[in-house]
Amino acid sequence: MGVEHGPSAQRVWDRDAAHEEAWGASQIGPFDYVPRLGFREYWYPVAWKKEVGPKRPRYVRVLGDDVVLFRGANGQVAALTDWCPHRNARLSLGISEFPGTITCPYHGYTFDGTGQCVAGLIDSPTSPVIGKMRAKAYPTAEHQGIVYVWMGDTDPVPLEQDLPGELLDSRNRRYVRVKDWETNWTEPIAQGVDFHEGYLHRMQFSPRPMFPKEPLWARSLMNFYRAFNKNLGFFRPKLAYYGGVEIVDEAETYFVTKAKAPVFGQGFHPGVNAKWPDKVWWRKLPMSKRRTGISSNNATSAKATSLLTGKPFDHSVELPSKIRSVVMAESVHLRWMVPATADRTRVWTYTICRTPRTILGRLWQDAWYYTWRKPSIVVATNEQEDLATFMADRLRFDLPQKLGPLDAGLIYFRRHLARRSRDFQRLGGAKGTDKGLPTRTGEQRRRMAAQGQAAEQPIASG
Repeated sequence: MGVEHGPSAQRVWDRDAAHEEAWGASQIGPFDYVPRLGFREYWYPVAWKKEVGPKRPRYVRVLGDDVVLFRGANGQVAALTDWCPHRNARLSLGISEFPGTITCPYHGYTFDGTGQCVAGLIDSPTSPVIGKMRAKAYPTAEHQGIVYVWMGDTDPVPLEQDLPGELLDSRNRRYVRVKDWETNWTEPIAQGVDFHEGYLHRMQFSPRPMFPKEPLWARSLMNFYRAFNKNLGFFRPKLAYYGGVEIVDEAETYFVTKAKAPVFGQGFHPGVNAKWPDKVWWRKLPMSKRRTGISSNNATSAKATSLLTGKPFDHSVELPSKIRSVVMAESVHLRWMVPATADRTRVWTYTICRTPRTILGRLWQDAWYYTWRKPSIVVATNEQEDLATFMADRLRFDLPQKLGPLDAGLIYFRRHLARRSRDFQRLGGAKGTDKGLPTRTGEQRRRMAAQGQAAEQPIASG
């Protein structure tokens, strides 16, 4: 989850400031320092390599940019702007007439993987426009069959710096689901750190859908998995309320949160003069350490730890747009949000586990993922309950927000982690923010670096 750079007085101040702000009902906005279309100075997963054929290109939209993917030199995937610089037709509607190139379907202008026009198929081979025409190119890299694109204006870092650490660990095995979500990318980040599960996912058994247009099969599936869960969660005490959230670990690129002083069973709320939940008589089994990660005396279970750091946590956010949660001790649930537009996000959901030693163990792990984890967590919980609450037209980003003690992690992300992003460090800000616009360009940064000036400067969080 990033690289630790040693103790930082600034980060300690950030953590304490976020806690204090949370208890004061913060109004930090979702886009004050976080860009609407994502941080650009990073690598992002955009497609499976197998989806980019030798002849047919693949169109993707990444951070608001229209991009065409095609097989470049040596079979590696190249990425260009999808708009042909001749007359701005879509390159993705064309084909690869020649190995390592893409040809515009309108007039036949042909471009290589660097974006240089190398031929005009109905123009003279000696036409002067050929050498003067270039399409914007995006650096690409590949890892485990996935194509990554560098979206920044500055020089790319090695891909490994932006990959989740779990994917670089040879001991791990991963399952991946890719799905478009109708929402701005920041809300799946917020949802990944805001501890909403105490209410939204508390096993509300009902034969009818919870949300409008929710498929009946989804509600039935959730009811089935929750009723027959092997941990018998239906019969165990449920969370009544949290005592706040604390940030328990942090580095330059990520932070980790845990719930404080959770109370199980019932809680009395004087504003309504009632206890909630009102019925708990059937919850007779003791609380499960394996399910909650918290024992009956609120001590952390040693099993609920990160595969990457070995430290216990509930939720984590890592730049540019990754969240983690330990859903079960044997795996990590990781989502990497790739903004497409202001209201659509391509979500890469990874379930990462230790690789079993035997073939039988791997087969059992496959059965566990495809028959339980994927349908019950990735699909039913994330896509049918989480997304259903904040998809397009169900959440407003333009109205003021009041963030409280459960939002300490969200405040930390919006005000502090955002300003430690590569965009702020390299460009002095991020495009698409309300209060943190860039103060220099990528070209200015390169000139500063060439002159030996400090091109990367820490941004005070004040």
